[in-house]
Amino acid sequence: MKILYHFRTQGTGAEGVHIAGVAGAFTKLGHEVTFSSPTGVNPGQSAGANPFGEKKQRSLLSRLAAKAPGLIFELLEIAYNLVSFMRLRSRLARDSYGLIYERHAFFLCATAFLAQRHGIPLVVEVNELAGDERVRATPWLAPLARLTDRLTFQRASLIVVVSPHLRRRIEALGVPAEKILVLPNAVSEESLETPADGAAIREQFRCKNALIIGFVGWFVAWHRLDLLLAEFARLAAAEPRLRLLLVGEGPLAEALAAQARELGLMDRVIFTGSVPHAATASYIAAMDICVVPHSNAFRSPIKLFEYMARGRAIVAPRTEPIKAVVQHGQNGILFTPEQPADLAAQLARLIGDPGERQRLGDAARRSVSEHHTWRRNAEAVLAALDRAPATHGRSV
Repeated sequence: MKILYHFRTQGTGAEGVHIAGVAGAFTKLGHEVTFSSPTGVNPGQSAGANPFGEKKQRSLLSRLAAKAPGLIFELLEIAYNLVSFMRLRSRLARDSYGLIYERHAFFLCATAFLAQRHGIPLVVEVNELAGDERVRATPWLAPLARLTDRLTFQRASLIVVVSPHLRRRIEALGVPAEKILVLPNAVSEESLETPADGAAIREQFRCKNALIIGFVGWFVAWHRLDLLLAEFARLAAAEPRLRLLLVGEGPLAEALAAQARELGLMDRVIFTGSVPHAATASYIAAMDICVVPHSNAFRSPIKLFEYMARGRAIVAPRTEPIKAVVQHGQNGILFTPEQPADLAAQLARLIGDPGERQRLGDAARRSVSEHHTWRRNAEAVLAALDRAPATHGRSV
């Protein structure tokens, strides 16, 4: 089957990893995937790339996203419907597709009307909705965003969400529950099969015999790395072997470095800078404990699954999407979100128990291997699509 995969993002960072993972899984199942996006990027090549790179290296779309006033950018998002309609109409006129798979975006509804017109099943993957906490501010035109969501979801054959929170919000729009599939994020089978050794990373940063707590991701406010640094300072005072390995970069890099200096931690905290996504497995393998400092009610952090794939002991917030994947004391450790003292207590529990770290890491790897691969997700999408009401070609 030929699948048209449409997205209106940069195709970098975690979103690029997600898109490449889903598309790669469809390909491995024998399907042919064609991408369509404003930038024309191939997520198989851009997945995990630094979204905070130099301006001269960034696309026009990313520069507009960063600089345009909120209302102006939203008007541009709305106008993109015309661009995508013309582009996708041309593709559908040239080729015959058995499925359109779209990453949901605010105000985007042109694809749904085209899929309906051509009688092609449409799968819409939803990672956030207007009204929830997000990277950009809540849309000025939130009522219009909800209207376009409703129009799109009515015409979709299947809606895939990463959390139960998103499922409930979409049901509240009047969408039948049987059209909504909850699928947490995942990892590729290749990442599970490819060994990674952290010894060279430990050697590079002169922490061969250290006990390393680590984070991989972007240095942005919603990850609450400031809380992690503050609690690490207290833990490090009692354990001289402790090091904190922060892999990535972002807008808060300088502020976090300044905080580390103020806490007297510059010899205990390692800032690696941006690392190619393919190389992050070795950095994760160098860690003894991997941390997700913060998440929210609707996100399914991709790094959580990458930590699990490397068999690391994990400490993560007790949010609904994470609880669906990590069972406290079985394949990871959970703490109360935005409670730094609890985060520190759970880290301390693992710092003093290497056997427990090994047990939890082994269980985490088994869990992700058995339940959370992109191939399993792709198979679940296709199976659910077969069971879903045949809404393509008409609205519900």
